[in-house]
Amino acid sequence: MTKRIKSNPLHRRRFLKRGVIATAGLALEAVPVQSKSFKASQKVAGYIERDHPESQMCLQCHAFIPPTDCTHVEGPVSPWGWCNYYED
Repeated sequence: MTKRIKSNPLHRRRFLKRGVIATAGLALEAVPVQSKSFKASQKVAGYIERDHPESQMCLQCHAFIPPTDCTHVEGPVSPWGWCNYYED
């Protein structure tokens, strides 16, 4: 004679407990985390400000945010400038 193994059914109490835990987890994910963004100084980044277009310039970089901001370098940057963090 074979012995039947009982499956562990999901009881009401366990179901509610898991639901509460899942809801709490989702609520924690929804809270925005304020992270400090690191921006290098223009001197550390090797930033060069130019007054004319060149082959590599901030305007073509992925980190450039028009009109004069950058995700990697502090302060206003010229669209024609260049730094060591230049990305194609």
